Amino acid sequence: MGKRVTLAWMLVFALFVTSGCGLIVKDPQVDKQTVIIEVAGKTFTKEEVSQQVQVTLNYQQQIYAMYGIQFDPTDAQVIASAQEQTIDGLVRQAVIEQKEAEMGMDTFTDEELEGLKATAEEAYQRNVESVKTNYFADTTLEGEELDKAVEEKLTELGYSSVDILLGNEKKNAAYDKLRAEVIKDVQVTEDELKVEYEQKAAAAKTEYEITPTDYGTDVRNGQTVYYRPAGYRFVKNILRKLSEDDATAISDLESQLTAKQDELTTAQNSLAAMDADAAQDTPEQAKAREELTAQEAALTAEVAQLQAQLDSTREAAYAKVQPSIDEILQKLSEGGDFDALMEEYGEDDGMKVSPAKEEGYLVCENDTSWVAEFTQAAMALVKVGDVSAPVRTSYGIHLLQYAGNLEEGQVPFEEVKDALQEELLSARQDETFNATLEQWVKDAGAKIYADRMR
Repeated sequence: MGKRVTLAWMLVFALFVTSGCGLIVKDPQVDKQTVIIEVAGKTFTKEEVSQQVQVTLNYQQQIYAMYGIQFDPTDAQVIASAQEQTIDGLVRQAVIEQKEAEMGMDTFTDEELEGLKATAEEAYQRNVESVKTNYFADTTLEGEELDKAVEEKLTELGYSSVDILLGNEKKNAAYDKLRAEVIKDVQVTEDELKVEYEQKAAAAKTEYEITPTDYGTDVRNGQTVYYRPAGYRFVKNILRKLSEDDATAISDLESQLTAKQDELTTAQNSLAAMDADAAQDTPEQAKAREELTAQEAALTAEVAQLQAQLDSTREAAYAKVQPSIDEILQKLSEGGDFDALMEEYGEDDGMKVSPAKEEGYLVCENDTSWVAEFTQAAMALVKVGDVSAPVRTSYGIHLLQYAGNLEEGQVPFEEVKDALQEELLSARQDETFNATLEQWVKDAGAKIYADRMR
């Protein structure tokens, strides 16, 4: 009997050991308080880290959704990556706040504090006005009742209070002061600027020789350019626009025509996929061929009808604009100044602002930044000063003038010096601060217990 009892207890013990921690039930409240990070005199619990991980996942999901990319916040690898990012961010933030305190960057003068309070209050009031506009436009509430309802709605929507906004402003200001202190001695020399200038000019020359249209894109996007490629010309544009009603009618007909052409192509492809010898058709195939043939004929007629209607609508629309074009051409033939006529008749808003107003648009061969008819007509002009025949586009009728050529070569150093100085200095300041922060984090010796997140 005694041996049986001993054996039974041994089996129970073995079961407990082999099942590991599976028999141990965690207290949820205790588990939440499990320390995950110890750094810079602070500790972060499992609950705190988990909350921030969820914030990270929510943010990532929003960003991915904006670009239509699939994102699974429940994927184990995605969660692990978010945990790693979150822990790294919390460590860095703790170290930064410790340094801000050590260097006195988190204290503010009365004047600074008043400015921060004003900024927070302005932000809060913008939120208030937004909520009033979007949720209480037709309300009958007034005074304190309205204020209370708005405050409740702000809370419901997750908007921050003035105190929270002020806290954020203080954090941002302290960080800015800390960063300014770290990077205050960072400089860029004239020689360094010139070396960078030559490198950028050489790289731009190579790029634009391969893809000349990149230059026009860079200029239109407001980027600093360091080289001007061959093949570009300046073109000025007098546009007489189609009326809004006519433009809409043409656009609608174009859409209808495209849809019918797609249907016709589908029917033709279906017919082409059938056996060429109709005599071999089964009854079902013969019926399908007959229906497709009838459909093809009907769609062909519809396409022709829509095309005729589109052509007629276009002609009528252009006819309304043509008299003013004739008037401009007459004045040009009498020696009229193109710029003055552009000022008087032009309806192209892009030609009313600098530098296009003074220089014209930048155009080169195969430039898809403009509609094809515009580019082709612009590049067909032979001599500087030449004016095109009327050019019809979806915008209206254009008269184009060949205003000049873009001079090939490096952009003079002095023209880009300030922009280059700002770019290099900013990059070097970032490098300096990031390197300093990395050293601070290393020196802080953070203790991380990531395995406790399970």
